Amino acid sequence: MSTLTKILIVLVSVFSIFLCGVIVVYVGSSTNYKAAYEQQGSEFSAMKEKDRKLEQDIAEKKRQLDEFGIKSDSEISKLKAEMTQLEQELKNTKNAQLAAEEKVASLTAAALNFEKAVGGMEESLKQTRAELDSARAENVKLSKNLNEITANLEEKMAQLASLDTEKKRLLEEKANLEKSATGSTGGAASQQPVTQVPDSATSAVETPSELKLQGVVTAVEGSLTTLSIGSADGVNAGMIFHVVRQDSFICDIKITEVDTEASAGTIQLLQQQPKVGDIASTAW
Repeated sequence: MSTLTKILIVLVSVFSIFLCGVIVVYVGSSTNYKAAYEQQGSEFSAMKEKDRKLEQDIAEKKRQLDEFGIKSDSEISKLKAEMTQLEQELKNTKNAQLAAEEKVASLTAAALNFEKAVGGMEESLKQTRAELDSARAENVKLSKNLNEITANLEEKMAQLASLDTEKKRLLEEKANLEKSATGSTGGAASQQPVTQVPDSATSAVETPSELKLQGVVTAVEGSLTTLSIGSADGVNAGMIFHVVRQDSFICDIKITEVDTEASAGTIQLLQQQPKVGDIASTAW
């Protein structure tokens, strides 16, 4: 056997060994690749399923996002409308505030003017009250003087009536004396006068000022006033009652009608309209 043959045999043997090794490596690698492929296929299927789920989630999120966008747009439109309304209300409120401030300023000026006017009126009222009180006091004094003059006049009239009665009696006595002097058959017998002489001139007419009576006004109808006392208390027609309220003179009442427990009369010297409850008295 030649050297070349030996080299070829050796080369064939080495190649055979190498080929066997390659085949063994290939078989082992193909088995690993198959397992890796199957594993990659499973992973790919899982990833594909996951991707499908993710796409579904993305679609759901997109739908929710669209719904939220629509809802947000509606809320934004509503808020814009409310904001526009609030801005209008704010503008109206500012205008109302300005008007109120102007009104307050006007009212403040009017109040100041009113205070000044009231101050002037108070001073005028005080002066008027002082003059009125003075006039009332003077009126009461004049009314008292008038009543005293009226009482004195009535007393003088009573005295005059008494003197007239006395004059008539003296004339009767004179006539009787003349008849006696001419030789009347009746002799010197004296005759009694026809007219009786009162005990005193002042007892002829009892004046209202001599009676101290006091009652209360119970009714007022026009110029007619009713009192709470009557003939049982000594009230007679023609009496004058002075009506007062606290310390103020109101009027006089001249009695025209008398009942047992009440009396009525007309108003005189009216200063104020009498009221129920006013005090009426014959004395000051």
